Amino acid sequence: MLKEWLEPPQRLIALARIGLHPSPADIETAIRCLDKAQDAMRNNGQSAVALHPARAALVSLRWGHLPHRDACISAVANLGAVMALGEEVE
Repeated sequence: MLKEWLEPPQRLIALARIGLHPSPADIETAIRCLDKAQDAMRNNGQSAVALHPARAALVSLRWGHLPHRDACISAVANLGAVMALGEEVE
C-alpha cells in the first residue's frame, strides 16, 4: 500500500525535474498521498524523515514554483528508497 501512495508524488516531482508544472489538482492529490504514506509509516513505528524532501518539493509546486533540479532528484530518490523498504516490510 505504501508504494501506491508514494508513486503519485514521485511521478509528479520527476516531471517537475524536467520543467513540467503539474496541475493544482494533481499537486493536491500527491500531497494527500504523501500524508497517507506518512501516517502509515508513523503508525508502524517508522520514521518518515525520508519523506521531507518530497514534501518540500510538493509545497514549492503548490506555491507555483518549480523546485530546484537537485531537490527533485533527492526527493525522487528518497521516495524510491522508502518504497523499496516498504516492499521488504510488507
